[in-house]
Amino acid sequence: MRTLRTLALTGLMTLSAPAWAGDFVDTRLSFAFADDNVFANAGETTPNSPTARFGGGLQNTQFYDNFNTRFSGFETLSNIVLYKRMPAFFEGLTTEAALTILVLENPSGDISLRDNSSYIRLNYRPQGWGENEGLSLTGFPVSADRFRLGYAYRISWGGSGVFTTRATQAGVPGAKLQLTRDRWYAYAGAKTALVFNDLIKEQESLYGFLAGAGWDVLETLRLEAGGGYFQKGIVPGLAAQSVRAPVNSAGVSAQGVYHVGVPVGTSIDFRLYKNDPDVYQRFFAPEQYPGGLSYSVSLEGSYLVQTLSDPDVFGRTVPQAATAVALQARAKWNYWRFHLLGLYRSLSFIQFEVPGLPPFSEFPKGTEVSPEMFLAAGADYNIPALHFTPGFIIGVQQPSSFRSPEPLLGGNIPPQGFTGTRTVVVRDVSTLSILPTTCGSNNAICLAEPILSAKGTFRWDLSESVATVGEVYYTYDPNRTTFRDDAVGIAQPSFQEPHALGFNLLLQARF
Repeated sequence: MRTLRTLALTGLMTLSAPAWAGDFVDTRLSFAFADDNVFANAGETTPNSPTARFGGGLQNTQFYDNFNTRFSGFETLSNIVLYKRMPAFFEGLTTEAALTILVLENPSGDISLRDNSSYIRLNYRPQGWGENEGLSLTGFPVSADRFRLGYAYRISWGGSGVFTTRATQAGVPGAKLQLTRDRWYAYAGAKTALVFNDLIKEQESLYGFLAGAGWDVLETLRLEAGGGYFQKGIVPGLAAQSVRAPVNSAGVSAQGVYHVGVPVGTSIDFRLYKNDPDVYQRFFAPEQYPGGLSYSVSLEGSYLVQTLSDPDVFGRTVPQAATAVALQARAKWNYWRFHLLGLYRSLSFIQFEVPGLPPFSEFPKGTEVSPEMFLAAGADYNIPALHFTPGFIIGVQQPSSFRSPEPLLGGNIPPQGFTGTRTVVVRDVSTLSILPTTCGSNNAICLAEPILSAKGTFRWDLSESVATVGEVYYTYDPNRTTFRDDAVGIAQPSFQEPHALGFNLLLQARF
């Protein structure tokens, strides 16, 4: 009982405290009713598609959705930010710190708490410099995941996962030194990770180094570039055979942005959440329509390389290159909004953080590898009197795929369904669809086919903090497969119905 009274008293004190000193920032509650495929029932498809239900997730999204965020949009989440900023005892120096915690509610009702790149920053502004200029040193005590390279979140790299998933459990702290002037900036930084070394059977320190710069060449044109080098440990499979084979990676990214009437932004996942009233920004805030024409066009590219195990020569590592290009165009004209999105990702880029496919291995000689490419366009129109915004999106995607002269999946003794030379469609990181051996009446080789998608949308703002969002989408995906037993009882890949019709209906609160 004493604990309950203490919690109640703490809650009352929190309600009466000034909100800017530390509170919940960018909270989103999502209540969804959805069905990713009304043509299918439970157990009829892979992945499984239950009938309409309350709730939703990544399965209810399309390939062009959530390009600039790691979230699906169906999550109930919040960011707790405890922020403090004060002038130092020395002239020109300001100190600030933020404890940022991501609160994510799981479907089971459990709450996950995760550090969201908490930081301590020292900022020095020489006399005569502008308000937003200075030399800053930022330390990330637990996770420097927001300190990344690249600009669109879908093709960003250099976060905590660049050291592979084995590093994230021990945390990936880091530091960043940045010089910011009125029309340009430059930064350099480093990260460290603890990863288990399969040769010495102990954790070892791995290092990563990042640097970059940006320049507003004109009021409407910004150029940016960055690069990095990261250690990823050693190849576990070779370590088990007493062979030390280091895995290292490096790369560069660059972007050009032309913008008129709108500021240059970055993915919300890159920004440091803080609650300083002078720089407070809400990332879930409703769209504003000031009138007139404004637009931005950005073109971004990355070239990466890493060393992986050579499957053709035992104990040797070889470099594997990875490339990605993204085009984003957005325009607003009075109450109209238009957007265009294009993406190119090589298969090695998709699997860069794993790393490789299979993990830590280059593709064997003779493997036919195809990249992912998609183009999507859409528009919507806001009706101010009704607070209603209908819209549509259409897109076409050529998914990434590979076809190896020998089985890459299933281990040294693959099941019957994995044997032979097959085309494997890679939809996202380690998300695979294995195609049958032959297709059509002429028994031609099965290849990955384009995916078509069309979506109708609406948003109805009921208040400044609550909105209803609806989506109806159709997808034609001829690469959908599942495993079914053949005449002799051996599971083999077979095609599923390519047509899918789904809907999402959400009631969302944002504050």
